[in-house]
Amino acid sequence: MRQFTMAQQMDPIAGYATTMKIVSPGNGAAVRGAVATGPRPPPPSPPPPPPPPPPPLPPQPTRNHHPGTTQVKAGDTVTVHATGVVKETDKKFWSTKDPGQQPFTYQAGVGGVITGWDQGCLGMQIGEVRLLEIPAHEGYGANGFPAWGIPPGGTLFFTLECLKIE
Repeated sequence: MRQFTMAQQMDPIAGYATTMKIVSPGNGAAVRGAVATGPRPPPPSPPPPPPPPPPPLPPQPTRNHHPGTTQVKAGDTVTVHATGVVKETDKKFWSTKDPGQQPFTYQAGVGGVITGWDQGCLGMQIGEVRLLEIPAHEGYGANGFPAWGIPPGGTLFFTLECLKIE
């Protein structure tokens, strides 16, 4: 059974052949934790009132950082869970969720990963899960990546889950 089908409505990414679908929207805040099961503990007592806030600091110039951002922008350092599947064979070739793997961190929008992924991640929010369909010329090209089972001219599906934006 195929994991992905062409019946899924994919949205274009302006200027690119890669298409995307938001599988689960993000919230722009922290990643939500696992849902607990079983009886709930009683609600905690209300906290004491917070102390007054300190005076604001003057803006500090930083490189490749967008203070208060809730979306991935070019130059941001992004951490994601990622799973890659070859469309033609329906074979998974890589997943950060596999045993022994860990989330992947990279700099977005600057060419450090394949073009379809690099452009397809822009605009993601923390907690968002996005499906990308990446044609060969924006992926691993006419040669593919045989060591990973990606055939020449292979189209890729990548599912990305945005965990952190810096």
